[in-house]
Amino acid sequence: MRRAFGPYHAAPMTPGRYLLVRLSAIGDVVFALESVAALRNLDPGARIDWLVEDRIRPLLESHPDLDRVLVYPRREFARCAVRPWLWPSLVVLLVRHACALRRTRYDAVLDLHGNLKSGLHVLLARAKRKIGFDKTRAKEGAWLAVRERVTLPSPRPHRSEEGLLLLERLVGATVARPPHPVFPIDEAAKALANAWLDATRPTYATHRPAGMVVLAPGTSAFAAFKRWPARRYAELAERLCLHGLTVVVSTGPGERELGRNAVGQSGAIWFDGAEHGLAVALEVMRQASVCVAADSGPMHLAQAVGVPVVGIFGPKDPLRYGPRLPGSIVMRYATPCAPCGRRACELPTCVQAVTVDDILRATLDVLSRQNRAS
Repeated sequence: MRRAFGPYHAAPMTPGRYLLVRLSAIGDVVFALESVAALRNLDPGARIDWLVEDRIRPLLESHPDLDRVLVYPRREFARCAVRPWLWPSLVVLLVRHACALRRTRYDAVLDLHGNLKSGLHVLLARAKRKIGFDKTRAKEGAWLAVRERVTLPSPRPHRSEEGLLLLERLVGATVARPPHPVFPIDEAAKALANAWLDATRPTYATHRPAGMVVLAPGTSAFAAFKRWPARRYAELAERLCLHGLTVVVSTGPGERELGRNAVGQSGAIWFDGAEHGLAVALEVMRQASVCVAADSGPMHLAQAVGVPVVGIFGPKDPLRYGPRLPGSIVMRYATPCAPCGRRACELPTCVQAVTVDDILRATLDVLSRQNRAS
């Protein structure tokens, strides 16, 4: 039976100091924001720090519920590790990083990641309590780094609820799922996003009542088999434009060719996130009425700025990794082998068999619901 999160009834907590460890994976970082919001509700005066990899830092550094973002400089470590002449610098970096982590003594460290890297950081951290997952969820021996190990129920809950279970161990009581957290507006990035939209989209687009749709065709490189074909995005973009919508195709680093192919001859406009940066990409996304994306970082980022999604799912279970924002729709072609845990597939029918008609109907359905609610 799936875990139901109810109201929180514990006595008020004495303000504490906490460290959350979730190093990487944009989707999981977004999911972990629910744990931050819940902890802030439980302990309004708490000091909450978060340890994250350098490339994810821009998502968190201005978050109002966080007091400090500690950065694991993975890219700099990797750069030094493959160059023997930089090994002395690597040693200095390691020492500085360890000292920064050990400078603060925490009431509790919560390992929401559960792998070797997070476990090593938990071992280094100074804390009265160290809470994480047991070996059925944690990988690479990470459960050995924590003193209090949480067993997840079966079937597994949504990824965002895993962190709430760690909080329940922390406070010894049921923890309520908080309202869906949304990233605060970055005013400087918003101004740049508005300037780009004003300069790029056709003049008549500003008068279209139907709204704006963002298409995000990319995934991480190792999960490329989860992508819906670019030519279908181009066809979808063309048909959405015919419905009077402004369509933006948004891509990230290394996805220029994908972006061009997804735009095609559709009349959509292309936003190159590699050129403009993540903060501006988020503010462009925030202005959309709906985002169409694969099971990937962009889908979760849309949720993080309050935009409902049409999520095109493949091997992963949407009950565990799917969108949480009300009004979103998950699309996947039913196959007997899905969901699965594979990292590669020669014939990902679960994704490839989803048609343009399917996604068009779902997108228009989300827009129609928004119009009825407004």
